[in-house]
Amino acid sequence: MEGTALSNFTDFNRVTGPTYLTGADQLINEAVKHAYILGRILKGRGMDEVIQAGTKIKDDIMFDESSTYAHYKPNATFTWSNPQVVEELEVPWRFSVDHKSWTDQEVELNDPGGLTKSATKVAYKKLKRIKEQRMWTSMLNGVENDLWANAGGQTAEMETATGEKPYSIPAFITENTTYHARGWTNVMTQDPASQSKWRNQTEGYTYDAPDNSDTGLFAAFDTMFYKVRFKPPGTRDQYFTDPGLNKQMICCSRDGLNQYQRLLRDGNDSYISKEDPAYVAPAYGGIELVYVAALDTATLYADVLATPTAEYAEDSGSAASNGPRYWWINGNFIKPIFHARRYFTQHNPMRHPNQPFTTIQPVDCWWNLFCTSRQRHGMISPND
Repeated sequence: MEGTALSNFTDFNRVTGPTYLTGADQLINEAVKHAYILGRILKGRGMDEVIQAGTKIKDDIMFDESSTYAHYKPNATFTWSNPQVVEELEVPWRFSVDHKSWTDQEVELNDPGGLTKSATKVAYKKLKRIKEQRMWTSMLNGVENDLWANAGGQTAEMETATGEKPYSIPAFITENTTYHARGWTNVMTQDPASQSKWRNQTEGYTYDAPDNSDTGLFAAFDTMFYKVRFKPPGTRDQYFTDPGLNKQMICCSRDGLNQYQRLLRDGNDSYISKEDPAYVAPAYGGIELVYVAALDTATLYADVLATPTAEYAEDSGSAASNGPRYWWINGNFIKPIFHARRYFTQHNPMRHPNQPFTTIQPVDCWWNLFCTSRQRHGMISPND
């Protein structure tokens, strides 16, 4: 019957999810990025950690314990206090959308007629997979780009309730001596100028002599390792935050990873293997160095560290100091939060009266990037 294929394909998209049995018809996805940070941040998290409801994303933080510790003599009298130390972090939701679409012609021409019900389903599945592979690649690449977006000059878009863009990692981790991105004052409503514990860690190294034992890259790593390391006291640990050391990573560009590998090779008497000089999984103190493709070209680094007016790529020749940066990230304290009712939600197919032969199926996601501690993250930058 005329039109059967069109309605069947629409129903097929409405009721089936994105899981498939893969086969020889699987599309080679060349739109994929070299490396993604989103999956590493989400890895091992329960849904209760990354899913919230409500009108805003909220969490509590304690910057200062307002110490009430004291010494006393027998029969002393005391003046008791009740410090209020909790501050609320609150950020708005941001909304992202993508879609897949198909035309009547695409569907009808993929169903030449005379096919069995099983064969028709195979044809539908192939077309649907291509459409969804493009859409999910587009959406996840978009989220990944958001995570590494330049925060300079974006306070109105990221910080304010009326903005449109989610926070990015560079909004929370910066090399600037102001401890915030260009044009910002508050970060998640807290001012790092007045709140010293709401600053990320910074350290420098001599790019022209990265092998220098005192000022080189390894010396900077030695210092940063302990700057971002916060361990409970070993007693009453239930009242201290899990340091999340298993979620630490050191993100860098390809140049940064290659520089580190070269230093490893130069510092050893021989290669790891006589036949293979590569360090496949370089690490420091058990923390893996992670290649992030976005950092190869991202314009994230200030032209002037104290009062930046613009940002450039790490080897552009215009940054305050040229050379690779190393982003020390603890995934336990920076995470995307998704709304319980809008977690990559695929909506029903629809048609617009101005495009009667095209069907659209949107996907939307309500989310934002949330940082619960800035001092557990750090940036190592060249200082020459």
